[in-house]
Amino acid sequence: MAEALAAELGLQLVHQSYLTNLVLETDCLTLTHKLAMADDIHAEIGVVCRNIRKLLRETGNGTWQYVPREGNMAAHIMAHTETRWNEREVWLDRPL
Repeated sequence: MAEALAAELGLQLVHQSYLTNLVLETDCLTLTHKLAMADDIHAEIGVVCRNIRKLLRETGNGTWQYVPREGNMAAHIMAHTETRWNEREVWLDRPL
Protein backbone atom coordinates (compact mmCIF):
# COMPACT_ATOMS: atom_id res chain seq x y z
CA MET A 1 0.00 0.00 0.00
CA ALA A 2 2.88 2.40 0.76
CA GLU A 3 4.26 2.01 -2.78
CA ALA A 4 0.82 2.76 -4.25
CA LEU A 5 0.35 5.84 -2.06
CA ALA A 6 3.83 7.12 -3.00
CA ALA A 7 3.06 6.59 -6.70
CA GLU A 8 -0.27 8.40 -6.33
CA LEU A 9 1.40 11.37 -4.61
CA GLY A 10 4.11 11.53 -7.25
CA LEU A 11 1.55 11.49 -10.04
CA GLN A 12 -0.45 14.25 -8.34
CA LEU A 13 2.71 16.38 -8.33
CA VAL A 14 3.36 15.55 -11.99
CA HIS A 15 -0.25 16.37 -12.88
CA GLN A 16 0.12 19.81 -11.26
CA SER A 17 3.30 20.38 -13.31
CA TYR A 18 1.50 19.66 -16.60
CA LEU A 19 4.07 17.05 -17.65
CA THR A 20 2.95 14.52 -20.26
CA ASN A 21 3.85 11.14 -21.73
CA LEU A 22 5.21 9.71 -18.51
CA VAL A 23 5.99 6.18 -17.42
CA LEU A 24 5.46 5.13 -13.81
CA GLU A 25 8.24 2.65 -13.06
CA THR A 26 7.97 0.49 -9.98
CA ASP A 27 9.96 -2.40 -8.57
CA CYS A 28 6.82 -3.62 -6.80
CA LEU A 29 5.29 -6.50 -8.76
CA THR A 30 2.25 -6.41 -6.49
CA LEU A 31 1.52 -2.81 -7.48
CA THR A 32 2.08 -3.62 -11.16
CA HIS A 33 -0.48 -6.43 -10.97
CA LYS A 34 -2.97 -4.41 -8.93
CA LEU A 35 -2.80 -1.55 -11.45
CA ALA A 36 -3.69 -4.04 -14.19
CA MET A 37 -6.75 -5.30 -12.30
CA ALA A 38 -7.74 -2.18 -10.34
CA ASP A 39 -11.36 -2.29 -11.53
CA ASP A 40 -11.84 -5.66 -9.81
CA ILE A 41 -10.39 -4.62 -6.43
CA HIS A 42 -12.92 -3.26 -3.96
CA ALA A 43 -10.53 -2.62 -1.06
CA GLU A 44 -8.80 0.72 -0.41
CA ILE A 45 -5.83 -0.30 -2.59
CA GLY A 46 -8.25 -0.59 -5.52
CA VAL A 47 -9.35 3.02 -5.03
CA VAL A 48 -5.72 4.18 -4.98
CA CYS A 49 -4.86 2.11 -8.08
CA ARG A 50 -7.87 3.44 -10.00
CA ASN A 51 -6.78 6.98 -9.11
CA ILE A 52 -3.23 6.22 -10.31
CA ARG A 53 -4.62 4.98 -13.63
CA LYS A 54 -6.84 8.08 -13.90
CA LEU A 55 -3.86 10.38 -13.29
CA LEU A 56 -1.81 8.49 -15.89
CA ARG A 57 -4.62 8.86 -18.46
CA GLU A 58 -4.84 12.58 -17.73
CA THR A 59 -1.14 13.04 -18.55
CA GLY A 60 -1.69 11.92 -22.12
CA ASN A 61 0.09 8.68 -22.87
CA GLY A 62 0.91 7.73 -19.28
CA THR A 63 1.69 4.08 -18.59
CA TRP A 64 3.22 1.93 -15.88
CA GLN A 65 5.79 -0.84 -15.95
CA TYR A 66 7.74 -3.11 -13.66
CA VAL A 67 11.47 -2.36 -13.37
CA PRO A 68 13.71 -4.56 -11.19
CA ARG A 69 15.23 -2.78 -8.20
CA GLU A 70 18.63 -2.91 -9.88
CA GLY A 71 17.19 -0.78 -12.68
CA ASN A 72 16.67 2.22 -10.42
CA MET A 73 18.88 2.12 -7.36
CA ALA A 74 18.41 5.86 -6.72
CA ALA A 75 14.68 5.35 -6.12
CA HIS A 76 15.38 2.32 -3.92
CA ILE A 77 17.88 4.24 -1.78
CA MET A 78 15.51 7.22 -1.47
CA ALA A 79 12.65 4.94 -0.42
CA HIS A 80 14.72 3.54 2.44
CA THR A 81 16.14 6.94 3.39
CA GLU A 82 12.61 8.38 3.58
CA THR A 83 11.71 6.05 6.44
CA ARG A 84 14.64 7.36 8.46
CA TRP A 85 14.09 11.07 7.73
CA ASN A 86 10.34 10.97 8.25
CA GLU A 87 9.80 13.81 5.79
CA ARG A 88 8.97 14.13 2.10
CA GLU A 89 11.65 14.51 -0.58
CA VAL A 90 10.68 15.77 -4.05
CA TRP A 91 13.00 16.08 -7.07
CA LEU A 92 11.74 18.48 -9.71
CA ASP A 93 14.63 18.19 -12.18
CA ARG A 94 13.89 16.72 -15.58
CA PRO A 95 15.77 13.53 -16.47
CA LEU A 96 18.85 13.85 -18.69
